[in-house]
Amino acid sequence: MQLTLNSLTALRITRAIRSRQIPGNLERRCDIVAPSPAPNQRWSRKGLASGLALLGHVAAFSEQRPLDTLVASKDQRLQLKGTRSTFRLGEYPSGSFVDLGSGIAMSGPELLFVELARVMDPPIHLLLGMELCGCFSRDAENPRGGDITYNLKPATTIKRLRAFAQETSWLRGAKQALATIDRIVENAWSPMEAIIATLAVLPRTELGYDLWPITLNPRKELGERLSRLGDTDSRVPDIMFTGTAVGLNYDGEDHLRLVEIARAAVAADRDPGSSKRSRELDRALADARARIVSGKRRDRDLMALGLTVFSVTEEDLEEDGGFDRVMGRVIETIERSDARNLMWHRSLAGNDALVRARQDLIWSPMPGPRAATARERLERWRRIEVHELAVEFELESGNVRLIPVGEL
Repeated sequence: MQLTLNSLTALRITRAIRSRQIPGNLERRCDIVAPSPAPNQRWSRKGLASGLALLGHVAAFSEQRPLDTLVASKDQRLQLKGTRSTFRLGEYPSGSFVDLGSGIAMSGPELLFVELARVMDPPIHLLLGMELCGCFSRDAENPRGGDITYNLKPATTIKRLRAFAQETSWLRGAKQALATIDRIVENAWSPMEAIIATLAVLPRTELGYDLWPITLNPRKELGERLSRLGDTDSRVPDIMFTGTAVGLNYDGEDHLRLVEIARAAVAADRDPGSSKRSRELDRALADARARIVSGKRRDRDLMALGLTVFSVTEEDLEEDGGFDRVMGRVIETIERSDARNLMWHRSLAGNDALVRARQDLIWSPMPGPRAATARERLERWRRIEVHELAVEFELESGNVRLIPVGEL
């Protein structure tokens, strides 16, 4: 059997390969593979499933989750329930596809990014770009709530994404992909880091703060004197706003490993007098204490370098308006320390309607039922185009009022 997979099916397979759930190498490139059911005489659901068995559950297909395939012409489309075929409109650059073995190919990361511009809202598309150019992968089957794989080699780079989108300007989605690529930042180490970075750089029309460019995980050398006084010669803040001395660090739920402490405490309570359980609890508490001390030393070293790096917690992202409060302090600090006028950015962080919509944007890629409700509200927001805003400057009072375009 021969077949080329694309779009959302290729995204699941890409994540499965990066997460090492299935074997594969994204650098093993090829060209589009013409579909053929051989050695069978015709396509069948059973034969197709058998040919895709090497890809495991990520290639399972149904009418609810169609298998996305790419063919060279309309007459090559698979006429099977549970499949969805698109056909190419031009010539792809050599090596646009990944060879999965046994006659199966799929869209490479660069082509995949352009394809998904057609089905993803700009913020989610930008998050995908951060993931493909970052050091983590979401779960193939459950990208919102599944396990995250860390410390990975990026699947592609901004340079490669841009070159591909420019060369395939004829491809649907290329224009949107180029606009998104301008905002991608490489070297994200985690999904939450990517979410925070996305919120920081998104344009105002997509509910972002428009505080770009930024740098992710830049290494800051402490210098000889500070290194001699401490236990390291450099620090790595999560995010720095380029051209400023202001940044962000994300301290998530697992930063202090409180779950491990709770588990050890419950185990010790259930087995009183056990020296083993007591040692496990002591180790968990010591580890949390060490992490607190490490964080304090990190903050102290960054401060000594003249940097103001605000901590962002999981609660800041989950509470209504929590992240807006953090970003309000960021904006104010940038204005004070760098003598910049960010009045427009302050107005974005202080408008009630924007704050509510932005909170939905924050919740939308997270696990749980709240995310689905948030996505529904975001769809209504975009439909009525309230986010297309203009500014009226009240020169005498210095106030800024945001006005929906429909009122102008």
